[in-house]
Formats: sequence, structure tokens, C-alpha cells
Amino acid sequence: MTLSSLVETPRLVGLRATLSAFLRGDYVRGFFHRVVTQVLAVVILIEAIFLAEHFTWVFRDAVRHEADLSGIALVLACTSTEIFDLALAVAILMATYVTLLRMRENREMLVLFASGLGPYQLGALVLIVALAGQVISIAGSGFVDPLSRYAQRSILFSSELRSLKKGVAKNEFYYFPSYVAYAMDHVQGGAPPPLAPGQVAVIDARPAAKSAPITPGKDRTLFVYQQIGPHTSRIVTAAQARLDGPDLTGRIVLNLSDFTSHTFADAHPLASEDGKPHARAGKCFNCPDAFSDSPPISMKVRDMSQLMMVDQLLPFTARTSNTDEQTLAEQLFVPDYETRDSRGAQMRLLAERFSRSLLSFLAPLVALLGVALTNRMTNWLALPLSCLALMSVNLLCEWVINSVAPLGLAGALLPPLLLYGGFAWLLFTLIVWRHNDFVRPQLARS
Repeated sequence: MTLSSLVETPRLVGLRATLSAFLRGDYVRGFFHRVVTQVLAVVILIEAIFLAEHFTWVFRDAVRHEADLSGIALVLACTSTEIFDLALAVAILMATYVTLLRMRENREMLVLFASGLGPYQLGALVLIVALAGQVISIAGSGFVDPLSRYAQRSILFSSELRSLKKGVAKNEFYYFPSYVAYAMDHVQGGAPPPLAPGQVAVIDARPAAKSAPITPGKDRTLFVYQQIGPHTSRIVTAAQARLDGPDLTGRIVLNLSDFTSHTFADAHPLASEDGKPHARAGKCFNCPDAFSDSPPISMKVRDMSQLMMVDQLLPFTARTSNTDEQTLAEQLFVPDYETRDSRGAQMRLLAERFSRSLLSFLAPLVALLGVALTNRMTNWLALPLSCLALMSVNLLCEWVINSVAPLGLAGALLPPLLLYGGFAWLLFTLIVWRHNDFVRPQLARS
């Protein structure tokens, strides 16, 4: 390498000066302003359609967790981040296409090229839009969306815990990790329901005064079913129940009045998480040796207080233990080696996020080619086909990611990079081939 090759030529210096002056000019600011405003409009439109479609599901889930109107609104707002990266890519494509097409038809392209500001300046504008789109996309999918999903879970958890502290509703089941709770009004007249063969008698936790008047809505029986072993269960009833707490360490106090408990062998125990019976074989309910290991226990207490953790009633796992809630930095630098499946899910999500960020980078190039292919015959078809091509690339990349099933950073990042690099080269080749059609107006005037 000679010394002369290290010295910049006057032509290169002049090109950099011209490009720098062009990017600082009012025309470029107007171009970016038009693109940004149209991107915001399209993103808001897509998000509104997405939220309208998912409102029923979000509302049903929020009501199931006893969320109020403000909680429902917050959960719905946090849901919008789930589609932000795809909405951003489509919005960039549409905004860039409309802006460049208007510039071409208003003969702004001809003026720029005639004044010496040619493909370098235009390529710089498109490259800035592509890089900005990729950065915003990776920030949205890699940081904002995981935190938003965690916020949804936190809101629903807080709403459910607050509703439990206020009291349970009548004739409604509440499902916990190893509990099933049900609240009902006391039986009028004291007549118990009939017993089936081999059935345990229903325990009523009413006060001892049978003639005491029953207050609707306040004098209820809380019925709790708990599995304490593979084939051993416990039934608990209480006339009153109250939760105090939680404190800063997550401890709560369960207070029960007129508390009764009955432990017995269960012929139909709860299944495990995978739907299969527990590994330890239980014993038949009607067999004489059913309680050889743990005999039936009956207990009746006037008042009882039990100290427990919030997770015993409402499990709330850490954010990093959920793959969808891990940020991009955690996926890159905190590998999840707990199981092979968890590691695969972590790397697959990382590859999908990186792929969608490259989709936003590719969108302006697709828009540039769409403008070059737009004429009087294809005016109504160019933009829809451009969006279809962009989404097809996304679907193809997702199929490649699922087929590869990456377990490392190279396997997660390399396939999307190679695939999008190939499409970018193809787009660049087609744009150079049709560059004349990009400059010359073709719709209203020739």
C-alpha cells in the first residue's frame, strides 16, 4: 500500500462535503418529517386494529383475575407491544413508498439528479431510515416488550391478590397451585345434603347457635379442597376467612374462624402438571388399609392463624425465569442452561427478535423497489405486493429459525443475517436495474 492510496482524493472529499451539506439541509428535514408522521399514523392504525381484535381475550383474562377498569386499561396498553415490531416494519415500508412516490411524481427526483445530488444522497436517506427502523425495532422487541409482558403479569397478580383480601364471591371457584376454594351461603334450615355410598359427610362451619339469624352476604361457608399427597386430600371449611399482608418479604397471615379440617384418602386425586397420575401409587378409598400410612384426621378449631408466603396462594415467578420476559441483554449474556428446551426457546426467541429488526431494515429497500415498479398499470398493485413480499420474507425466516432450532448465539444470529443479506443483495440488484423508472414520473405526466 502506497502513501498516495491513503490520501483522500479531492473527488471523495467533495462528495463527503456535498453529502454532509445535503443531510443538514431543510429538504432532508422535510423528508424525515413526512416519513416519521406517516409511520406514526400507520403504527397507530395497526395497533388499534390489533387491540380491537384482542380486546375480548384481554378483558376475559383481566376479569378472571378480578382486575378493575384501570387495570384492564393498563393490561390492554401493555398488550400493544406484542405486534409493534411487525407494525413498525409495515409502517416504514408504506411511509417510505408514499413519500418517495410523491417525490418522483412531483419531479423532485429529476431536480435532485439534475442538480448533481444523485443516488448517493438518496441512498443515504434510505439507509438512515433503515438503520433507525432497525434500532427502534430491536429496542421495542428486545427491551420494551419483555418489560411490558412482565408488567401485565404484575398487574393481574396485584389485582387478584387485592380481590382475595377483600373477600371471595359466592358460588365461585378459586383455583390455586394445590388448593380449590369455594364459598357458599349456609344451608337454610340446617339440612345437610344426602350422602352417596362411601362419601365423607359435609362439614358445616356455622356457629353453634342454630337459631341465630343468617345475614345474607356475610354468613358464608368457605370450602377448601387441598391435595397433600398422591392419594391423600384434605377438606377445610371455615365460617370466616381473612388475609392480612403481604409484608415486604411476601408473608401473609391467613385467619380462619369456626375452622374444621378433615384429612382422608382420595380415590380421585388431582393430576400432576402434565396430566398424568403421580408416580407414587395410592390406595383405594374403600380398601380397609387405605389409612395404614396416614390415618384420617378430623379437627375443629374456633380460631386459627397460619403464616404463609404469597406464592403458596398465587405463584409469581421471577421475570428472568420466563423466556418471553427476558430482555435482549439477558438472552445474549445470561444463557439459560436449565434444560435443553429452555435454552432452545431462549435462542429461538432471540433469533426471531433479530429477524424482525432486520425486517425493519429491509422495508425501505422494498419500498424503493416498489416505487421503481409503479406505473399506470401497476399503481394499484405495487404497494400491496411490496407488503406481501416483506411478510413473506418474515415467514420464511421464521420457518428457517424453527427448522434450525438454534442452541447458541451463532445458530441464532447467523441464519437470519445470511437470509436477509441475500434478500438485500437481490433488492439492490433490482433497484439498480430499474433505476431509470425510479426517477422518471410515470403516473400523471410523462
